[in-house]
Amino acid sequence: MPNKEYAYYFIKLGRLYYVNESCRNAKRKEISSYEFTNDELVVFPFDTQSIEKQTADEYGGYIVARNDTFENDIRQGERYIKYIDYKDKNIWKLYNVK
Repeated sequence: MPNKEYAYYFIKLGRLYYVNESCRNAKRKEISSYEFTNDELVVFPFDTQSIEKQTADEYGGYIVARNDTFENDIRQGERYIKYIDYKDKNIWKLYNVK
């Protein structure tokens, strides 16, 4: 079964890929920040489109589908974790204040 292909999804905004979202409250306002990178190799591979669609719609992005083996999907997730933990990463941020 390791060679069976699985579908997974990324969110893309122009040339950038969605990496992460964080929320915090400041002075009675909720501030969400969305992080993007231009490196597809470090993007988190989502396995469902429904969450992706909601997030993509929120900031005007679109969903990119990929097929790969389960083993390569795991490697993609491992690269994502290393990237998120790395302090000097190349990120663009969008902020949403409510």
